[in-house]
Amino acid sequence: MKILVAGMGKSGFAAADLALRDGHRVAACDGMTSDRLPADISPLVNRGLVFNGGTESTTLLEGVETLILSPGFPRASALVREALSRGIPVLGEVEWAFRHARGRVAAVTGSNGKSTTTSLLGALMSAHLPDVRVGGNLGTPFGALVDGSTDETWFVLELSSFQLESIERFRAHVAVLLNVTPDHMDRYPDFEAYAAAKGRVFANQAPEDWAVFSAFDAHAAGLAAASPARLVPFASEGELPEGAFAGRDRAVWRRENGDEVLFPMEDLPLRGRHNLENALAACVAARCAGVPEGGCAAPLAGFRGLPHRLERLGEVHGAAVYNDSKATNTDAVLKALTAFDSGVVLLLGGKDKGADWASLRDEVRRRCKAVVAFGAAGPKAAEAMRGTVPVRLCPTLREATPVALSMAGPGDSVVLSPACASFDEFENYEDRGERFAAWVREAAP
Repeated sequence: MKILVAGMGKSGFAAADLALRDGHRVAACDGMTSDRLPADISPLVNRGLVFNGGTESTTLLEGVETLILSPGFPRASALVREALSRGIPVLGEVEWAFRHARGRVAAVTGSNGKSTTTSLLGALMSAHLPDVRVGGNLGTPFGALVDGSTDETWFVLELSSFQLESIERFRAHVAVLLNVTPDHMDRYPDFEAYAAAKGRVFANQAPEDWAVFSAFDAHAAGLAAASPARLVPFASEGELPEGAFAGRDRAVWRRENGDEVLFPMEDLPLRGRHNLENALAACVAARCAGVPEGGCAAPLAGFRGLPHRLERLGEVHGAAVYNDSKATNTDAVLKALTAFDSGVVLLLGGKDKGADWASLRDEVRRRCKAVVAFGAAGPKAAEAMRGTVPVRLCPTLREATPVALSMAGPGDSVVLSPACASFDEFENYEDRGERFAAWVREAAP
């Protein structure tokens, strides 16, 4: 059949590759021309892909029998609306890949912590299971993982709300919902629509599946309750009658037949309460996926976290410096701040996504000694933080970095946790974090 792939980033490339392997006639479109795409599509063109660069015209739908969306391509677009009005099936790249995959899926979503939890879950499962493939929104697209999969394969996937919008048959045998807090309000009409997209991680689950969720996130708990799967709550504070929680010296999974130790608390390698939540979710999900009892502690102790997630870069004049560039909303910043008692010089700014800046004021007052705001959202962030701690405003992160370092003394912490997207100055949050790390290295004695 004739297939049109909308959006030719990594996920679109993988979707088009699968369609060509199936023998379909495949076209693709993107708002960018081929010379500006992140990947070289010439290998696909050589195999028959017809690429339409710089256009997303509805005329491209002529003769199309299925439209496949990359995650960044909004369902509210004219192309998608026209396809639906013509009765053309509209599938997301994750749905398309799922239809080509053998094996089972462990899916992780949430507003914050997805990448760390997915990576940790993949490490825990890989230590014990024969064929574990990690990707999705993190690293390798799902469609690029399916080749050669068998009934023994486990796919460990980070999934964004954008990806979950366009699933139909996709089923997670283990589904994890870490939290649901406001994000991407530039894409969704309201918070309820965003939360509903996150909740689709539980779609199509069966009674023999597992739904892992935060016990104290009301939205996550409510969405999980609709799943027919076996429910496993987790909590970083207090005990639960059933579920995973952190005791004083060990994390346990409490079940009807008693408590099972997941890991000793002293072996948790990542700082911050949010990383304790990530570890609880990953460990209990790994157990649900078949990791044997007692099998989580050793691989967890060896886990070193991910770049750009509260990553310690070193010290400058006695002040520790952390790169938390992945923190692109205010809830992520709040979670990062809980890892520190006081003395934080906080770098805030970037491309505003509708951040609730006021939500930061109490924790900034409690844990920070100063705020340095930068970028397109800098003036708004600076204004929101005035009256809490001393605030400086800089046009760019490049200029803000030495200012923040100069405001920190021995024993303090300089933390880039920007609460914003990076696209005002950088290609993505990785680019932002890498450049920040380079500027910190320049300033180190």
